[in-house]
Amino acid sequence: MRAATTDKSLRNTLDWALQRMRDKGYVVNSKVTLNVEPNLAIMGYAKKEGEKHSIMISEWALDSEMLGGLVLHELAHVYFTERGAPSHDSGILERVLEDLRERDGLRAKETEYLIDAFNHLQNVIVDDVVFAVMGEKERGMAGKFFAEWVSDRPSGDPVTDTGLLCRNAFAFASLKRRGLFEKGSEMYYRNESFVSSMGAKSEQEFAWVEDFLEKASPDWEAERFSEALEAYFDRILSLMRSSSKLEDLR
Repeated sequence: MRAATTDKSLRNTLDWALQRMRDKGYVVNSKVTLNVEPNLAIMGYAKKEGEKHSIMISEWALDSEMLGGLVLHELAHVYFTERGAPSHDSGILERVLEDLRERDGLRAKETEYLIDAFNHLQNVIVDDVVFAVMGEKERGMAGKFFAEWVSDRPSGDPVTDTGLLCRNAFAFASLKRRGLFEKGSEMYYRNESFVSSMGAKSEQEFAWVEDFLEKASPDWEAERFSEALEAYFDRILSLMRSSSKLEDLR
């Protein structure tokens, strides 16, 4: 009975989200299914198989008040994929990473955090659609969601801390982009603590990454997107490695 009820609830949620997007002019033409992946650690993700798209939801996310927002977010990824947006062209990401490997070399951990940074760029663009579709209550919940992303203290590992800095910047940019950021908020002071603890250059680098994400355009064509991604990755890799040098001197 539980499975049947869950299946019906998922169908209703998917239909609701598709209609909300359609009402705002964001039409998804592909066949999309919504499925539960019991042991999934994250809330969910979208994947493409041929011409079909699947949104995989973790079992624990089924009872979350953010479920509707999650489905809207993953549908927005499908929307951008359908339109061949540069932000959803995996070939661009691979070319930029390969150029970095050839020029500077990349450790596995650096690559992992650069891909996380790419996801932040992709998501801040995708969420333009999501926030356009959301109601006021949902926008408020999203604001709280991003606030919970902000770290207030570095780990001590330069590569990890650069990744945390990028995540903090993504949370700030996401709210600033939609006029939802409050300067005196708890997340503001948590990040102040983070960047001051991280040390030299971190405040300046945080400001650059946050500004880059806030101003990233969904209208960039492939060449412009590729150039922007190269500059973004160069800045992040430089911070990872300059922080490592500072760490070595301590």
